[in-house]
Amino acid sequence: MADADILKDLRERVLDESESLDGLLRKSLALGTVTGSDELRAWANNELKGYADTAAIPEYRQLPAPLFVDSTSGPMSTTGEQISRGQVLSDLQRYVPESLYLRHPIKELMHMASLEKSTRMAPDTFSSVAALWTQQLQQENMFQKIDALYYKVLPSTFGGVVDTVRTTLVEMVFDMTKDVPLDKLPSQARVDQVVQVHVGSTKYEVNISGSNSGNIGQGSNFSQVQNSSLPTELVDLLERLRAGLTEIENSDERAEAEQAIEDFEESVSEDNPKQEKIRRRWAILERVGTALGSAVLTEAVRQGAPVVADHLQLLI
Repeated sequence: MADADILKDLRERVLDESESLDGLLRKSLALGTVTGSDELRAWANNELKGYADTAAIPEYRQLPAPLFVDSTSGPMSTTGEQISRGQVLSDLQRYVPESLYLRHPIKELMHMASLEKSTRMAPDTFSSVAALWTQQLQQENMFQKIDALYYKVLPSTFGGVVDTVRTTLVEMVFDMTKDVPLDKLPSQARVDQVVQVHVGSTKYEVNISGSNSGNIGQGSNFSQVQNSSLPTELVDLLERLRAGLTEIENSDERAEAEQAIEDFEESVSEDNPKQEKIRRRWAILERVGTALGSAVLTEAVRQGAPVVADHLQLLI
């Protein structure tokens, strides 16, 4: 196969939903080699093999996820209690990441997306956090213990990451082939630039903590909006979104939706809100909100799309 045929074949196959994503990524790896693009080759290789602990990862692999703890107090055991990062002992919080990074190979993400239940995930530091937390608790009560600390991630969230990888690949292929003859290859510089644009900055972090500071009336376990700087339309939208949480019976799914709402609110409430951050967090909220079977939440997401679009226009 001629070098240009690799790109032609990829362009023809990338829109076919029946094509395996890992197969398309291998084709992209080959394209990176023949064009001399280290950027494309590295991206495709990382998606196929997983991102090393020392490697920066794209924004779409940095996810909001609710934090849970299993604990024991005397004869009583509690499993799956949702907490915020702020509830972890202050001197241990630095070991609880503010972002959940999915470094897994794309095949593993596809598998987790096919499961029926949430996946428990914990960084290596969490076992040490649980042990140190237990030591401090037992200074006051020797029968208290932190058994486990972990995040829970819904299958739909993994599915969203997989979809984003496929969509990103489609966008990159068409951008790098625009105005390029079918028998030619784009330049290395062009391919590198396209990858940099679509993969985006790796410095972006998703807040996982969901701190309760500044919230009013926690009786329902859902924080109420208290942000006078937001436009009325966004305040109303956040209230409608939270109203839909009560319809979600599954506690894991409810926690995931609540976290997505909190992360979206945080993005629009910043002193210097960033369009891309708002757009990505709204996309996560749309995906989560429409997948959980709450009619109120689904309708709020549907009605909220133009509200968010209008707000983004104001930030231009």
